[in-house]
Amino acid sequence: MGLIGTTILRAAAALALAGLGACAGPSAVPEGALVEQPAALSYPAPPEPGTDFPDFRAVAERNAGIYVRVRILAEDETPVPRSELSSAPSNVLNFASGFIADARGYVVTAAHIANSTKFKAEVITLDGRRFSGRVVAVERQRELALIKINPFPGMQAARFADSARLTAGEAALAIGTPKHHGGIVSVGRVIDPRLARRINYNDYGYDNAIALAMPIEPGHSGGPVLDREGRVIGMIASFLLGESGSKAAPQPRVGLAVPSDDIVAFMKSTIGS
Repeated sequence: MGLIGTTILRAAAALALAGLGACAGPSAVPEGALVEQPAALSYPAPPEPGTDFPDFRAVAERNAGIYVRVRILAEDETPVPRSELSSAPSNVLNFASGFIADARGYVVTAAHIANSTKFKAEVITLDGRRFSGRVVAVERQRELALIKINPFPGMQAARFADSARLTAGEAALAIGTPKHHGGIVSVGRVIDPRLARRINYNDYGYDNAIALAMPIEPGHSGGPVLDREGRVIGMIASFLLGESGSKAAPQPRVGLAVPSDDIVAFMKSTIGS
């Protein structure tokens, strides 16, 4: 599994910054066919200490329909038998997370996952349905990308909160795909609603990052961050690691998210309101 966009951030705290993509190895399938094992939401870690979010499971369950797994594909597809669940041809370039951001069938993911508009994509819902699509927009300096799929019956689209109103200490949860496991819910809180520096790694970067105290891993990239109301406040893009740590005392991890206001502005400039 590749870790996309890893770098060392030379800041006062001497923190390491890493993008959160994951690589795999997909197929031409009937639109909306059940071709993946359905994934129920799971909660492998308790809420981050100090987080006040007693109903986080209910919030996650009500809004899980916006979360999707995302595969980015090279053009040369290798078909796989339709009867084979979890089939994965060898042309997968990246495999991580995303969310349905617009009722017209637009899916937001991270730019370092989508990479380029020359690529095809597959979007896999939590219940295992797979939809074909294309990468239609990538802005590396905003760390944002859009995938277009056809709308489908029962499709749930995100509601956006005003990230400018976020304050430190607010509860939040993220849904992602670490280690190729779909529907992993991480629960924590906002540490800093607006970091006063730009985040840069490789050819990617973004401003106004939201810093989050919650367990974030490779594969979370592109996944939604939700507030208590189930509204999207951001998209996971990278994380910070402290330089010291051991097996007994693992390195502290801070998730970084592109704010919802920046996501909405990106969508308006790309596809209109």
